[in-house]
Amino acid sequence: MESQGMHADGAAERESKYPIKHLASSYDRGVQIAAARVRIITDRGLGKRTPDWILQLAAEKLAGDY
Repeated sequence: MESQGMHADGAAERESKYPIKHLASSYDRGVQIAAARVRIITDRGLGKRTPDWILQLAAEKLAGDY
């Protein structure tokens, strides 16, 4: 039987009815850059033109790029 405030998997419910807003981090930017690079490869394979803003994003350096 579930106790009040707990989910079946044992995770507690959040007390606040307002969720915590997600704060952007360098990790998120890295994911965006990687996704932009995949989009370029996909567009190329499909014969589509990649939007300029995606090309600019993909050109940014990822952590670990040299």
